[in-house]
Amino acid sequence: MENSIPTACPYDCPDACPFLARKESGGSLSIGPNPEFPLGGGFICPKGARWDLVRKHPSRLKTPLRRNGSSWDMISWDEAWSLWANKTEDSISRWGPLSVFFSRGYGSLYFSKNLLGNVFATLGGYTTTIGSLCGAAGVAGLKKTFGFTPVMLPDNISSHSMGVLLWGRNAAETNTHLLPLIGHLRNRGGSVAAIEIRETATTRIADSWWRVRPGSDGSLAILLCARLLETGAVCGSWRNNVSNPAAFEAMLSGLDRSAALESTGLKENEIDEIALWLIENRPVALYPGYGIQRYLAGSDTFHALAALSVLLGGLEERGGGVIFGKDEMTLFPRSLLRTSPVIRNMPVSSWYSRGNISPPLGVAVFCGGNPAKQSPCAGAFAETMSRIPFKVCVDLFMTETAHMSDLVLPASMFLEEGPDWRGSWWHQYLSRAVKAVDPPEGVLSDLEIFSGLARKMGINADLERERIEMDRILLDDQRIKRISEGIYSWNEPETWGNGHAVARMPEKTPEQSPFSRGLRMVTVHVAGYINGQTAGSSSENAGVPEVVLSPENLSALGLVDRSRVIIRGGSGSMKAVVRSDPGVGDDFCVVRQGIAGVNSLTLPMASPGYGAPFHENNVFISAAGGKRENA
Repeated sequence: MENSIPTACPYDCPDACPFLARKESGGSLSIGPNPEFPLGGGFICPKGARWDLVRKHPSRLKTPLRRNGSSWDMISWDEAWSLWANKTEDSISRWGPLSVFFSRGYGSLYFSKNLLGNVFATLGGYTTTIGSLCGAAGVAGLKKTFGFTPVMLPDNISSHSMGVLLWGRNAAETNTHLLPLIGHLRNRGGSVAAIEIRETATTRIADSWWRVRPGSDGSLAILLCARLLETGAVCGSWRNNVSNPAAFEAMLSGLDRSAALESTGLKENEIDEIALWLIENRPVALYPGYGIQRYLAGSDTFHALAALSVLLGGLEERGGGVIFGKDEMTLFPRSLLRTSPVIRNMPVSSWYSRGNISPPLGVAVFCGGNPAKQSPCAGAFAETMSRIPFKVCVDLFMTETAHMSDLVLPASMFLEEGPDWRGSWWHQYLSRAVKAVDPPEGVLSDLEIFSGLARKMGINADLERERIEMDRILLDDQRIKRISEGIYSWNEPETWGNGHAVARMPEKTPEQSPFSRGLRMVTVHVAGYINGQTAGSSSENAGVPEVVLSPENLSALGLVDRSRVIIRGGSGSMKAVVRSDPGVGDDFCVVRQGIAGVNSLTLPMASPGYGAPFHENNVFISAAGGKRENA
């Protein structure tokens, strides 16, 4: 696009798409893909295409708001900063700096967001969250294997892999930029397979796919390890790359094969089919999704996947390995971060369910996230929020979290800020975004908002100045090569297939949480929105949400397609409409992630690695009465 401005999607998404924005008549922006992006394919998803609708959304916040009983008063920025500063100083004087809680959400993965914590670090310490609602358990499993998260770059798929196994990843819907790479692989004679709990857009384009029961992916990976060793179809030198080969082989020899097989729902011949596919299509890139780590044993599942890749030669052959998350902030200049004498970390998915903590939280600050909607057990979150004396929410909209706060501050968005940078936890490209338009009158960037608090408290923290310094450092970084306006690449070191990594293999099989009653609820990513951040999407006013069941489960519950139902679980209930889908397996139901009410059905648990085990929740579905919905 001519006269276009380089920017990039801020969402927590693997593609991390660079955009081009162009000003149109009437104050609108047209937003399209940057044709210079090597992984772009001339495509952006619905989330990216609607950013200008989000920017101009009629419900965007325009002025600071202070709670006044059940209503809100518009106040000036100076009044807002004074109130915030006074409450913070009072909390610190009573309970110390750890009484200040700071939660930064993942509405934006721009590098500058790392600077926000500098204000609280200067106070002498603070409390924050650890882990993530999405990828933490999977990353923990890879670190359990290697001590770090190994990197495999996507170009290796198209250039070196002969097989891609999409293990619980619905790439055709939520990682579309992977599809052209898969096309290159197929052109070289490679194959694509999928392991899933249900039929998806991805299973329909795969050359082969196998249905596995939810939560049994780790057991399946261990069964495949055993089968490869039994048949001698392993990388001949795998023991040289492993610190505990004897213990690993002893675990496999003592494996209760029948129990593991039963847990997967597969038959012996299907294990043989998957093993043969892996053997015939080496080197294989295992491409797992979020769902398979959303269990209490999620990190153990990834440990098993890494072990399977080691046996297949992933540490020695380019194009073989496990592709999951890596640190998208790797190139952020850490020298700009301020250290704090003490930081208290609490699990992101359960901090609000820990009961009495000492010192207590006196002030809670939420920026760029909506944990009241996104976090497990919405009821427990609301109860804890009611006990915190003063809450601040910095956001674009009056979210569920903002409604629970005492001070709500309107923030600008990425199109109204810059320069700024973002990386990806999938590929090696970076985007440098510049300001495209001014924010609405009276709206400030979150850096300006937090700097205003610092000034009121007498703290030396000019975050906008630090952002400019960050930009200078990155532009001077010799590791980064400019591809075109707004798009950069760096020669990121790869640790899969380099022959240097040493793995610690699993010595136990991943445990599963059985459900004797009800159905396991599985929440899934969708193309239309990220983690419940639905502003501007069709899901905002989509009416009663759907819960998807197999025809067999639907019949067993005495329901018919499109019946209205009540789903009960966790600490609450939700109205829904059932939909029958023969592509869904038995004993579980599928609900879109992040819809309003779904997290009243989930429990505030934390898995090893501080992930959120959303899929360890059982629900009960019953008829709600009333008429059948139209299809």
